[in-house]
Amino acid sequence: MLKDREIAIVALILFVATLSLSAAVSKPAYAAASANTDTNEVALTVRPLAILNYSAGAGEKLDVRINVTVFGTVAIHGFTMRLSYDPALINCTDVGIGDLFQGFGTTSSSSADNVEGNVYVSANFSDSSQVVDNNGSLATLTFQVEGRGDTHLHIYDAFLYDSTGGDIQFTAYDGYFNNKFNFDVTMPLTLLAVTFSSLYLNLKTEKKLKQVLESTEFRVRDTALLVALMAVMVTLIVIVRQLSTVLMVLFLFSYSLLLYTFGYLLSKRWYVGIVPPAVFVLLYVFLRDSSIWTLYLSNVYGLAFAVLITLYLAGVFDWTTTAVFGVLITAMDIVLVLVTKTMVQAASAAVSLSLPVLVSLPLVPLISTGTGLLTLSLGLGDFFFAGLLAIQTYKKFGKHLAIASVFGMIISFSLFETFILTYRIGAFPGTLMIICGWVPFALVQTLRDWRKTGRASSEKVVSGK
Repeated sequence: MLKDREIAIVALILFVATLSLSAAVSKPAYAAASANTDTNEVALTVRPLAILNYSAGAGEKLDVRINVTVFGTVAIHGFTMRLSYDPALINCTDVGIGDLFQGFGTTSSSSADNVEGNVYVSANFSDSSQVVDNNGSLATLTFQVEGRGDTHLHIYDAFLYDSTGGDIQFTAYDGYFNNKFNFDVTMPLTLLAVTFSSLYLNLKTEKKLKQVLESTEFRVRDTALLVALMAVMVTLIVIVRQLSTVLMVLFLFSYSLLLYTFGYLLSKRWYVGIVPPAVFVLLYVFLRDSSIWTLYLSNVYGLAFAVLITLYLAGVFDWTTTAVFGVLITAMDIVLVLVTKTMVQAASAAVSLSLPVLVSLPLVPLISTGTGLLTLSLGLGDFFFAGLLAIQTYKKFGKHLAIASVFGMIISFSLFETFILTYRIGAFPGTLMIICGWVPFALVQTLRDWRKTGRASSEKVVSGK
């Protein structure tokens, strides 16, 4: 078995590798950035891709661009296109030519039909030899909101051509507007299931894991240092792009070690223990660029790792270090997600390597945008955080309060998620969403215990007299 010092180092690696990249993010399932940069492909994209904003009521203005992104060597001389929408929800009040065709001799035409719900726009250079081969906007549109609901901003009858009049092939990515009240049940239920699974399985595996960890526990100083190292790692991933390979190796090593540990604990045979990590690495190497991995296996492994990490590391915390960790990690999450945005950039770097650092699930009720179903992504660190709080609450206050605190965390998470989806907040610190539901239960019970302790002390003093 590993020694105390070695276990502490391994736990630290697992923490930094799996808990550093954590945020709640809503996004379309597929993005225009997925176009193949190795070919002369052109992407025609409505920006923003998805607008979810309940505050955009009647009379509000929406600014939309139709952008072109060129991958490779493509020269555009002109274009013509139409965009459809629901006229009962939005009306087009202004159509303009984008920056790519401004400042040159151009011929343009545009019109908006708010009865049928479509916009027509076209432009081309007057000089037959003039072309553009860079990225930018082809058209700018202004809409006025007329009601509530949702609508696709659908590109159709589009034609891009070069200086000879030849057709330029492209891929279109439609936009989506929604000013309804939105909510989701998928991610809250998933968080509930993972948290309860971690709580239940911890009761079954805690003794075995303590034998492996040899009763190693973090001190307050260790916890503070750990959070500081996590913040440093997230920043380095963003600043030093060359760390992508190191990040991949670190994750694969950490996950493989975690799978081996549990495989060995269950079988007591090393050759059985190496099977789960070997399967994981092989699947990652051969399938990471496929939809099977992106849509399914990555989520399956992400959920499995969330439970295993919680079971593995819950034992190195006690009530005090959990409270300190909760405060520090939430503060770090708020700064890195909402202020510096480095957490989001670091998570994007990990996702670009197809590493299972986030669990991404479609919302229910389903919201179909122009580029696929709208999904919500939650970092493994957030799953771990909820599980850790539940386990430590069980140890401190018992089963009933632990279960109540779990439901409190889920309700809080659901309310925050509804706010994010309704007002399209984007990335948001998941730890804040979770801890806000846990603190009231822990605080009330702690105050009750203090009162009981105070009364007991007073009774002893009276009886002593």
